[in-house]
Amino acid sequence: MMRWIVLLCTLFLTLNAESFRVYSEYNPPFNYKNADGNVEGPSVWLLQELFRKTGQTIVDGQINVVPWSRGYHEVLEHPRTVLFSAARTQEREALFAWVGPIGKLRIGVIAKKERHVNLQALRGHNLGKIGTVHDSGAEQLLLKEGFTLEDFDRFSNIDSQLRKLREDRLDAVAFSVDAMFYTLQATGCSLDAYEIVSLLRENDLYFAFHKDTDPALIERLNQTLKAIRP
Repeated sequence: MMRWIVLLCTLFLTLNAESFRVYSEYNPPFNYKNADGNVEGPSVWLLQELFRKTGQTIVDGQINVVPWSRGYHEVLEHPRTVLFSAARTQEREALFAWVGPIGKLRIGVIAKKERHVNLQALRGHNLGKIGTVHDSGAEQLLLKEGFTLEDFDRFSNIDSQLRKLREDRLDAVAFSVDAMFYTLQATGCSLDAYEIVSLLRENDLYFAFHKDTDPALIERLNQTLKAIRP
């Protein structure tokens, strides 16, 4: 009897299996590449466990680490894709199918303490003095506060932002606070030299699937996630 139950469960998973193209970015401590070039972090482990328990697979068994803007638009436009870790915001709510939450994100603006940066004083100067990542949650929040794209120096990744900040070629950088501090520390910077100028928002992080993903699968993934991390 037990053998038949196992066979039926295996058949169910096989019939309901899909293969997803998976996109991520460098967003420590949630997901990042280790010294060997492999993608790791708690978000990576959670996705692998979710797929293992629900019978889903990753195309080529590979997580594609790409600039945020590219991954964002790939999942917007192509079925059977997923992006992580993504902040679930009001602006994005209808754009994706969501599985989570899988963590907490603090979106903010940091600067060197010695520069005594006033965020609002940077608005409207059109000098590109705030480093941002294309299409990031930080950009969207600053735009809602009255900033324009002309106020930003836009990059495809966090490393470019922070290098300019270290070299005093930017007044401030807007992104995930924890990812920025993690990266600065990893490059040998003293975190005592930096401060949070403005905490724009705290968001839950999710796996963002293409919006046309089967709702029944999204529900099953969410229920499985609750069992993994109640």
